[in-house]
Amino acid sequence: MKKWLQKIIGAKKKNRYTVDGGGVKTGKASFRFDEQNKKQRTTLLKKLNHYWSRKKDGGPAAYQGASRPSGRRKMLLALCLVCGAALFFSSGGFSLFAVLLEDIDYFRITEIRVEGSSNSTTDEIRAASGVKVSESLFSVNEREITEKVRKESLWVDQVTVARHWPDTLILKVREFKPHALIALGEEDRAELYYLDNKGNAFVKTAYGMDLDYPVITGLEDSEDLESIHVDLDAPLELLRLAGSNNPNLPVQSISELHVDDEEGLILYLVEHPFPIFIGDGDIRKKYVRLRKVLEMLYKPRRTGMDIGRVAYIKMDYLKDKVIVGYGESG
Repeated sequence: MKKWLQKIIGAKKKNRYTVDGGGVKTGKASFRFDEQNKKQRTTLLKKLNHYWSRKKDGGPAAYQGASRPSGRRKMLLALCLVCGAALFFSSGGFSLFAVLLEDIDYFRITEIRVEGSSNSTTDEIRAASGVKVSESLFSVNEREITEKVRKESLWVDQVTVARHWPDTLILKVREFKPHALIALGEEDRAELYYLDNKGNAFVKTAYGMDLDYPVITGLEDSEDLESIHVDLDAPLELLRLAGSNNPNLPVQSISELHVDDEEGLILYLVEHPFPIFIGDGDIRKKYVRLRKVLEMLYKPRRTGMDIGRVAYIKMDYLKDKVIVGYGESG
């Protein structure tokens, strides 16, 4: 096969390209098909590299003087396309075909574009990807880039890698969105982390960062992440329900959600310090009832109940019963 291709391609003349009035002539003089000369002086890859680099640098004007390819050259081009397609579909496709084109300068990366990042800088994402300018666009490994970026940039949830041919790599980033804060670590030295709506703790907070989120406590001494995810089911469900922003219990009114081994879930409001014992299970039903209880407490003139005198609310006092406890003054 190799000898047959050498016979078809032939030898390359020294003056393959000539400049004429700002253009480059690439006509029949580009190749000489010599039946007697079976040894190819240069590879097809180098010829393609030279061709594409000139096309990239010179643009359309560089080929104004180019003559139409001969019938034999058309046949050669068609043969290359057929062979390329055969390689693509018969051997894992893109990877093998890419190896043949990696060394062509026309496909070397000149720009790495980052889209969708707000908490991580574009320079951080580029550096984390490990991809360098001047690498071949064919040599990019999407899985490796995703793993590296997610490992180095804690804000990044997902990365989509796209190629804009012939020389631009695009990294489309989707970042985590804080849904709450969670206290983790030893109880006396616990630190706050951002938590997304799926229960993933992804970034430790620091001075100056936005802390205006409900705080989940009681899990400081959890030994592994799996147990934390199980314990987060109830508080996350309550936060999702509160996300509908009912005026009596919007998510902004929640200060803390404490997970207790004996009492279950305990809710604290921003403006009122008394505990609301949610307990275990039936979170949706208890959330709806709590909204109605708070609606009555917020209207003391109509109901005679004043939220300012409340000491606690117990949502699972008895089956289908809620108890509102008042302090000594009430």
